[in-house]
Amino acid sequence: MGTAATLYGVGAAASALLQARQIRRSKRSCDVSARFFATYAGGYAIWLLYGMSIGSVPLILVDLVGLLTGGFTLAITLALRGSLLRPKTWSSCPN
Repeated sequence: MGTAATLYGVGAAASALLQARQIRRSKRSCDVSARFFATYAGGYAIWLLYGMSIGSVPLILVDLVGLLTGGFTLAITLALRGSLLRPKTWSSCPN
């Protein structure tokens, strides 16, 4: 059961890459909530720290994948809106 849960968790965490692919294809990120992906990645970061603190390999694997894919999707989203280094551009969406 633990293996199945870990595999499902990794697959679910990696599903953020589907959104990243769609964003890259359309070259538009205005239909995506950057706040959602920031919260998504942040949640995985917290759970990753928890998994590391208790030494749970399944938690570490799932949350590491979630953090990386969520962070990657967030970075693509913000980069298409301007600059990753200039937060003022993050809310700009041309019509």
